[in-house]
Amino acid sequence: MIKVIPNISAVADQESQGKRLYNKIYVLLDDDVDYSQLPEITIDEQTRSMAALSLKEDAKWAELNFAKFTGQRTSEGSAGDITTAVTNTLTGTLGGHRAEIDNLLENFVGRNVHVVEIDRFTQKKYILTRPYSPMVFSAFSGRKNGENTSTDVTFSNESFFQPLEYLGSVTE
Repeated sequence: MIKVIPNISAVADQESQGKRLYNKIYVLLDDDVDYSQLPEITIDEQTRSMAALSLKEDAKWAELNFAKFTGQRTSEGSAGDITTAVTNTLTGTLGGHRAEIDNLLENFVGRNVHVVEIDRFTQKKYILTRPYSPMVFSAFSGRKNGENTSTDVTFSNESFFQPLEYLGSVTE
């Protein structure tokens, strides 16, 4: 645990501009994680990273492709009298009306998942979860109207944990 408040310097606009989240995210069912082998997590003043999650046999990451620039992540917290309430959310839009989207919605809403996002500029992968602290595929909203045919999906959790650079592979 970091015990000293870090100095936080100003950054150039390039580092703080929007639309950094690449349109691909990777999702893994929590049931597919082999918890007998926990990944190494490094958190210090300079590094925030996590080694690969160990997967059960035949488990693999699923790739979800959001419509361009629709992915967004928020993390909000507010201190109460006794504890702090935190909500982390990742949302994005899946374009079209396809069988694979319907199958995702019918079978996986409410399930615990691990989520990896990719920064468009650095190409670094960031995992939004930790072992024993997954996100929930918590909501969806589909539409077929005059503007578009698409479905917004939401993953969320109520954890203090902030993203870590993910050192594992999501494409094997």
